[in-house]
Amino acid sequence: MMVIRLLIVGMLLGGVIARLVMLNHTRQFTPPTAGLDRADLKRAVSRGDIDSQPYCFADDVAILLTVGRDGQPGQADYDDNLDGIVDDRRETGAVGSDDECLGPADSGYQAALDLPGTLAISKGGFVPCDVEANPPRALTAKWGWFVVGKEVAE
Repeated sequence: MMVIRLLIVGMLLGGVIARLVMLNHTRQFTPPTAGLDRADLKRAVSRGDIDSQPYCFADDVAILLTVGRDGQPGQADYDDNLDGIVDDRRETGAVGSDDECLGPADSGYQAALDLPGTLAISKGGFVPCDVEANPPRALTAKWGWFVVGKEVAE
């Protein structure tokens, strides 16, 4: 009985140590904007010194849920919701499937609008806009999304 208890305690201790090692490794990754001064980056994006596309919020655009590359809702040829019907529309977005949630800023959004299995699941998202200065967000090629805001000092 004592051997079993020691084995269980050893396994628990090993799991805790493994988790701590994993957490330590995840903290070592630096974001792509590391070393950049945020105020300088905001000014550069606002002035147009950095190649970026401004995005503004539109409350009337649809957020889409698509059937993915296999063309089937959920996992192809599998009854994801266990209702006895394989690949029915209610399986769209099932865990483990290739189905995608797309907003207007995502690649493939326009094509997904015409797909027969696509569902509109929500309204409101960021769309490319033509603003003179200080868009709420910008999409940069090098750093991805950047929240610009309105308080940019010149």
